[in-house]
Amino acid sequence: MDSIQTLYQSIKQGSTTPLNLLDKYLDRIKQIDPIINAWEFLDPQQARSDAIIATKEIASGLHRGKLHGIPFGVKDIIDVNDWPTRAGCMSWTRSLARQDAAIITKLRKAGAILVGKTVTTAYASFDPPPTRNPWNLQKTPGGSSSGSAAAVASGMIPAALGTQTGGSITRPASYCGVAAIKPTFGWISLQGVLPLAQSMDHMGMLAPRIEDLEIIWEEITQTKKNNPEISKPPCIAVLKSFFWDNASEEIRQMLDETIKKIQRAGAQITFVELPETFAKSIAEHRAIMSYEAFKIHEYWISRRPEDYPPKITSLIKEGSKIKPEYYLDCKNQQKYWKDYFETNLKQHDCYMVPATTTEAPSNETTGDPAFNSPWSFTGLPALSMPCQLSQSGLPLAIQLVAQTNSELKLFQLGKWCEKEINYSYRYPDGLNKIIKAVNF
Repeated sequence: MDSIQTLYQSIKQGSTTPLNLLDKYLDRIKQIDPIINAWEFLDPQQARSDAIIATKEIASGLHRGKLHGIPFGVKDIIDVNDWPTRAGCMSWTRSLARQDAAIITKLRKAGAILVGKTVTTAYASFDPPPTRNPWNLQKTPGGSSSGSAAAVASGMIPAALGTQTGGSITRPASYCGVAAIKPTFGWISLQGVLPLAQSMDHMGMLAPRIEDLEIIWEEITQTKKNNPEISKPPCIAVLKSFFWDNASEEIRQMLDETIKKIQRAGAQITFVELPETFAKSIAEHRAIMSYEAFKIHEYWISRRPEDYPPKITSLIKEGSKIKPEYYLDCKNQQKYWKDYFETNLKQHDCYMVPATTTEAPSNETTGDPAFNSPWSFTGLPALSMPCQLSQSGLPLAIQLVAQTNSELKLFQLGKWCEKEINYSYRYPDGLNKIIKAVNF
């Protein structure tokens, strides 16, 4: 899988141009997307126009950075000026955005080429998407950043934006075998992004490797790496209890094997048992999400109930029944668990947990967010990476979680683990013939 660093070097050295690169990705989309259905909207004409400008800029010596000329996908709840923001709802097809979301402004400034909108589940919730998992078309790609994950995993785009309120960045990335970052809550602006639960919505990115995520992060936040590459093995706390008890046997085995690999490389591993009360946080997270979703969608669902499929409808109805007192209790627990994890992280470089409870299940569901939602609940940054394939040939992944606003450190830890785990990043086996056919 081509990394952003590789593409950047190719553009910088003149072996390709942003226009040539874009055309290759557009050819790939044309060949593969009828199978995967990862794209909701494409604007090849505007993308080519932007790529021509980027090509001329670079030829004249103007280099904006490592994203200059790199094609990007945008999850379809994020506004792009003059593009529809459908949010998984066909009634919104003609709902054109009148300005760019804050994150889009940053991508444009960095010189990224916006190709189109990737499929999201309805209103970024739990109803299964039309997108298919590139590793197995009968399996879910996850939700709600399903189109972004599938597009990156199948090589239709080198990077894409996603959002997460429960597990909608790290879970689809894990099911589809790519890397992803859910940053610290509030670190990236959500201006111009359709909300689901405003106190837990996060903006994030998906890309083939952790190095790619680090490049995107540095370019859009303008926070350059101030820590040297990790020179000594890290101290990692593996959270057990909830994350062990609710994992499938295959996920447990993957975690054990991953731990052994990094231990052989010198990592100090501490096993941490969580309090039994932690299990309640899943329900508390759901209560906050449903309560806030009800407040956002109450008016529109009353006017257009046909626009709301079953699972988002159920979530909103749940929220309508939650008492303000219970909501406030859940918010207090949210703060408690954030403080709990922050305090315990002072003794370790990061936490490690599985990214999902099982391999990707059938496409009748978006999967279980139980291992992702704690980090949306607490707002701590979480980085996910694939580690191996299951017996049935599906990606399995872990998450690393660090202290608030420590994304740069998290990338360094992730790259160290990625190197020692030595997962073979590649396109899904079933798509190889199609990929070769378009000579990419």
